[in-house]
Amino acid sequence: MKKVILILLSFMFFGFGNAQQQFDTVAYKSTYKNLFEKTAFGDSLTTENKIAGLSRAWAEAKYNFANFDLVPQVNWDSIYHAYIPRVLATKNKEEYYKVLVEFYKPLNDGHTLIVAPRELWDKMYATLPIKTKLLDGKVVITRLKSTEEVYKLLQPRTVIHKINGQLVKQYTERHIAPSINSSTPHDLNARLYSFFFTRGKLSEPVILELETPEGKLFTHSFPRKKMDQLLPATNDYSYKKLDESTSLLTINTFMQPDVIKLYDSIFKAPHPKNLLIDLRENGGGNGNNGFELIGYLTSEPFPMSKQIMRRYKPVQRAWGGEPDVLEIGEYDWMPHQKTVFKGRVIVLTGPDTYSAAEDFLSSFKAIKRGTVIGQTTGGSTGQPLTFPLPFGGLGVVCAKRDVQPDWTEFVGVGIHPDVEVQPTLAAFIAGRDETLETALTILKQ
Repeated sequence: MKKVILILLSFMFFGFGNAQQQFDTVAYKSTYKNLFEKTAFGDSLTTENKIAGLSRAWAEAKYNFANFDLVPQVNWDSIYHAYIPRVLATKNKEEYYKVLVEFYKPLNDGHTLIVAPRELWDKMYATLPIKTKLLDGKVVITRLKSTEEVYKLLQPRTVIHKINGQLVKQYTERHIAPSINSSTPHDLNARLYSFFFTRGKLSEPVILELETPEGKLFTHSFPRKKMDQLLPATNDYSYKKLDESTSLLTINTFMQPDVIKLYDSIFKAPHPKNLLIDLRENGGGNGNNGFELIGYLTSEPFPMSKQIMRRYKPVQRAWGGEPDVLEIGEYDWMPHQKTVFKGRVIVLTGPDTYSAAEDFLSSFKAIKRGTVIGQTTGGSTGQPLTFPLPFGGLGVVCAKRDVQPDWTEFVGVGIHPDVEVQPTLAAFIAGRDETLETALTILKQ
């Protein structure tokens, strides 16, 4: 009897046999989350760190990049293998990151890139404080972003013929193009001859052969500036009356939430008959800030871009199935403004119209609210995924594909205007804005 009681007590206190732990969903999720958040990079340029950085960039693209179908010629594993000896041959961090930057170039995507660590910015990202543009095959200064005396010769409408003794096209192809990721040919030109044209070492001056608007030729040397010391290129947004019936709303970024306050002030005041929206220098930002603007142009729900995403299921590979499941998001934006502008609307676009600005344009064209005038947009949008790389560098991969609501592709293509206008160098030097002139002419018709 005592033996039976002891057995029962042992079951009560110690369980029936060896109790097994239940599956812990929290611990499981935490473990896999840490795989992506924790890094093991060191601070020295060792063989291990070189390979680790390249491998991280390869793996993040392999499992997250949304646009492999747009580059069918790319064998991503073969490119990875080809870059192993290249990264191993690098002798310092600058060389290493120049190779990493080029590694992502075959993906042909403006939202997929490698950013060097801050300690290398003065060696790779210093630049002149100017904005330039390619017109009729020539590079012309469109804006000076400095008040310093040393840059006073870099006035708008001045043409740049040579840089460091080389013709601009030869220089950009040799020194700038290898490090530039782009989605379309016109996107590449905008980047080569605009944003990154004078990028290089802070310690090395830039020698330019220039031609003034009056036709005077001269050569001059200019020091580069640190990237974080440049003055803002222009106001983020502005609003002004062009005449009694037409106003111009210029939005150069959808990044700042304060732009919503500008919308409120515009549409609560007496409305103009016509509204021009200039997005020619809008590089994107938060797409919701663009949709809020459309919400002032219609009272009806309108479609946003269709979102195409990869969902990887490794067990499907084990079962012989397709490991990438296609997930499609379709959403409508519900306007909530009491005031709706019912006048005519024209949107001005160009190759610098990018990302969230293209998302805006995609919805704007879908509801046929107005006319789009200018040039084809850059052709790149999506959701960037960022991840760390050795020594403080950063990798970025586009993890979401967007198409227009009617399934029309614009990533890798751009959104075409209803009325195309190709600006000319002669008109720009004369101080004319041909795209704006065309818009005003159409309004008069």
